[in-house]
Amino acid sequence: MFLIYMSIIGITTFFIIFGYINHLNLYEEEEYEKLQALASSLAINIDGDLHNKLMQDHPWKDDITSTDENAQYFEIHSMLRKVQQQNKLNTPLYTLLYNGEEDIFYYGVRSDSNVYFRHQYEMFPEILLEKMNEGGIIPRYKTENGEWLSAFSPITDSNNKTVGLLEADVEFGHFRDMVFNQYKTQALISLAVILLMALILIPYARRILREEDKMTQSIVEKNRVIELKNRDITDSINYARKIQESLLPHTEQIQEALPNSFVYYKPRDIVSGDFYWFKEIDGKILLSAVDCTGHGVPGALMSMIGFSKLNAISHKKNSDPGYILEKLDEGVREALSSKKYDQESKDGMDMALCSFDLTNKKVQYSGAFRSLIKINGENIEETKGNRYPIGGGSSYIKNGFTTHEFDINKGDCFYMFSDGFPDQFGGPKDKKFMNKKFKALLQEIQSLSPEEKIFRLDTELKNWKRESEQVDDILVIGVCF
Repeated sequence: MFLIYMSIIGITTFFIIFGYINHLNLYEEEEYEKLQALASSLAINIDGDLHNKLMQDHPWKDDITSTDENAQYFEIHSMLRKVQQQNKLNTPLYTLLYNGEEDIFYYGVRSDSNVYFRHQYEMFPEILLEKMNEGGIIPRYKTENGEWLSAFSPITDSNNKTVGLLEADVEFGHFRDMVFNQYKTQALISLAVILLMALILIPYARRILREEDKMTQSIVEKNRVIELKNRDITDSINYARKIQESLLPHTEQIQEALPNSFVYYKPRDIVSGDFYWFKEIDGKILLSAVDCTGHGVPGALMSMIGFSKLNAISHKKNSDPGYILEKLDEGVREALSSKKYDQESKDGMDMALCSFDLTNKKVQYSGAFRSLIKINGENIEETKGNRYPIGGGSSYIKNGFTTHEFDINKGDCFYMFSDGFPDQFGGPKDKKFMNKKFKALLQEIQSLSPEEKIFRLDTELKNWKRESEQVDDILVIGVCF
């Protein structure tokens, strides 16, 4: 009987401890999901340009000391406060600004009445910097004010550049103490009941085991369903990649027209928001590097729009790059002008487009936020495109796209690229590769064969990012004479 008593006590203790841990884990998972969804949706709705202007206009600590002192601060504060109230959060939402020179974060706008404007975020978690451009969760951590769960998401401006972070927190220690007290009381009651009614609790314990088995089976079944759904989604995206790749021109076709050329193409996800386009019109060779808003599935959908519009425009037999970009801009804005689609959306694409006239040894170029780099020996020339994108909503004042013309001389190398390579984080300090270093790399490899250039670019990228994740799609196109 003693063994039975001890077995019942041991089993009951096990289930109490298991229930306590499981309760905490489930709560933590649910809170992380809620915080991440809240941070992502709210960050998207914050006007990054407005937030950036607010921080630039007020560069000093405590420049703003009350919520209604500044109209820009009050506008963002009101949005944060409304979301906090709607979601019944006990802790404030707040924005952060990163200072790369000092390697610190500053507090921006808060949802509560406490204004810590530009106060330093002491001992910030490193993951804020590591995933500043993509957002994520901060593993459970302790401060002098308690134990916390947090999630954050990037705030982007009209150029899709990260200008701040939105962070949402929930206090975990209070909930853990409350659950612990509940389970401690339950343990004491259970122990008393076991000592008094051991024979009754034996079948009760068996019933608990059966319920636990049902719960486990239910979890296994749910995991199986989730696994099947994930597999279906992955299969669908993989099939979408095949469709996208089938639309891209064959590199052999490009090299047949431009023998000393190469395309280095490295999507971040299965499908890509970067794409390249090739066409021959009236004896001229058109080649373009295009960077659509976003990456993954959203970027791929935008790339399909851009690819189809470019093919349609090419039928007009006009090889002038500026003309093609203007018509593409009209086509993209028309495609995104549905009443069900936000007409102020910043979705669009940056691109560089060249028209090579090999007969007359001329090249024409036009760009939307993307430059053309020309290298010959020690000489590097960068010609910048117009400072507005293809599409991109109505916030830009567009005066047409400028066409630049150059002579083609022996030894000239022309490069078009998306911002994926220069913006890749890595190196000993986990910083961006940057344009200056990228141009130096292009100059260094100019005398190599196309295959060797692709190998060097790929090797340099791997050595730079090391364990870091690829932050964006990467596309580099080079043509040498």
